[in-house]
Amino acid sequence: MSIFISSGEASGDHYTANLAKRLRAGGYSGDIWGMGGVESREAGIRVEWHGERLQLLGLTEVISAIPSIFALRNEMVERILTESPEAVIVCDSPDYHMRLISKLRSRGYRGRIFYISPPSVWAWRSGRANDLRRNVDECLPLFKFEHEYLLSRGCVSHWRGYPLAEEFRRLAAEPSPLDGSFDRERLVAFLPGSRRSEVTALLPMMREAAAVLAERGWQPVFSVAPGLNPAVRDGMIEKFTKDGVLFYDGPGHDLMAAARCAVGASGTITVESLLLGCYMVVTYKLNPISAFVARCVIKTPYYAMANILAGEEMFPELLQEKATVDNILGHTLEWLEGEGDFRAETEKTMRRARLTLGEEGVYDFWSKRIMEASARC
Repeated sequence: MSIFISSGEASGDHYTANLAKRLRAGGYSGDIWGMGGVESREAGIRVEWHGERLQLLGLTEVISAIPSIFALRNEMVERILTESPEAVIVCDSPDYHMRLISKLRSRGYRGRIFYISPPSVWAWRSGRANDLRRNVDECLPLFKFEHEYLLSRGCVSHWRGYPLAEEFRRLAAEPSPLDGSFDRERLVAFLPGSRRSEVTALLPMMREAAAVLAERGWQPVFSVAPGLNPAVRDGMIEKFTKDGVLFYDGPGHDLMAAARCAVGASGTITVESLLLGCYMVVTYKLNPISAFVARCVIKTPYYAMANILAGEEMFPELLQEKATVDNILGHTLEWLEGEGDFRAETEKTMRRARLTLGEEGVYDFWSKRIMEASARC
């Protein structure tokens, strides 16, 4: 008796690790194994493959990694078919996981398949909804509008709320681990991402902007993401220490909770910033080919999930050619040193956007659905 769980991104690793804990708390005694990261290991998942192997950014990076990804997928399929888990749970990394579950079904796997944080079919590649309907027993999306879209396309979908909302409400009631470490009145958080490619693209520009803010009396502090590749993480810490740059190597949300505002890579972190009420200047850079493809296929007016939830550009999006030091400084200083009316209106929009995030008890909800459905197999 076993359950297979697979995640690639740092955020997915967090979701699946917490799910595994709730499965155990709910009485599941079988083996829980698969692919994940540090949090998955700490949660007791038997990690056979490290999720970092899927942390690719952009078209050219994916193309160069195709042979190793194919080999990984084939190895994983064979193991799943051999061990025959009662359920397969995948999270994020749709380019990998959609092909994985398709191959499992074509090879005869008949156990239950769940998809946590399924592909953004509402934004691009809507045809994938047909594959979800055909191969996935239950989708467990993070946001209500995703759930409603999946239902409209005939997929089986269940939603309770956004899992981090509950966690952040609990964290808000606890003492901050940063108390006494930095000047909270002057702190500006810089979060260059949890992937090697993100750090490479964004860190030089962020450091230049941070230097200007420091000259104006603010206190820039850089996040070193716990989910980073260990070599990249160690290199960042060594460089920051040598250059006298302030940094924090714990969870990025700790830093944002203590900051006046943040400058960060687009991704899950924009919703974390929304939950914390921390204004964020969102920035991102892809290589030119990947950026061209993204512009051709993505159908949403906004890229940052926090802005999609708000229905407007609540947080400025500085993407590609807009991602410059001057633009970062302009938007950051507008929040830090600008008129109070702008901040008041933005805070009002943040409060409205947070109301879309649903109820608490999401991990228990997922665990119950998975255990009940698997028991019926």
